[in-house]
Amino acid sequence: MVAKNKEIDLVSERIAAIYGKAIFDAAEAAGNRAEVIEQLDSLIDDVLDPSPEFDKLLANPMIAAEKKLDLIRTIFSGRALPVVLSFLQTVAKNERLSDLRSIIDHVHQLSNEEDNVRQVAATTALPMSPELEQRLSESAGALLGCRVQLETEVDPSMIGGVILRIGDTVYDGSITARLERLRKEMSQGVLEAIEGDHEKFEN
Repeated sequence: MVAKNKEIDLVSERIAAIYGKAIFDAAEAAGNRAEVIEQLDSLIDDVLDPSPEFDKLLANPMIAAEKKLDLIRTIFSGRALPVVLSFLQTVAKNERLSDLRSIIDHVHQLSNEEDNVRQVAATTALPMSPELEQRLSESAGALLGCRVQLETEVDPSMIGGVILRIGDTVYDGSITARLERLRKEMSQGVLEAIEGDHEKFEN
C-alpha cells in the first residue's frame, strides 16, 4: 500500500510539474506572470476554498469534462486573463482539475526560482513580532544568499527557540531539542561511568 501511494504521489508531482511549467511559461511569454499567479491564487482562496461543493464537482471524475468546460467558460470568461482561462480549459479537458492546487504550488516554486527566492518555514512556541520575523528573514537570506519568503507556524508544545525548515533540511534550534540532546549526553555519560566502574571492579 505504501509503495502504491508513493507511485500515486510521483504521478501527481509529474502532472504538477508539466502543467505548472506550461502556465508559467505562458505567463512569462505574455509578460504578466504576477497577474496570472494572483488570479490562480484567487481561484483557490476566493472560489474553491469557500465553495467545497464546487471544488468537489470540478474534481469529480464521474462528471464529464465537457460539463466542467461549460462551467469554466460560464464563470471565468471575461473575468479571468486569457492565459488563465486557456489553462483552466486545458486542465479541465484533460481531467486534471483535481491537481489544481499542486499545479499552482509548482507555479509558485518556479516563480521563486526565477526571482532567486527561497521559502523558509519557521516554527516557534509563540507568535513572532513583525520585527523578529524581519530579522529572521534577513538572517536566513544572508545565510542562503537569496531573498527569503518566510512562513511562520506556532507550536505550543515547544518550550522556546525556533525550528527552521528550508526545503528538505531542518534546523532544530528549539529548547525542546536542546534538552533532548542534553538528556542523551547525560545518559551516555552515566552509561560510560557505569562501564568504567565495572572495568575497575573486574580489574
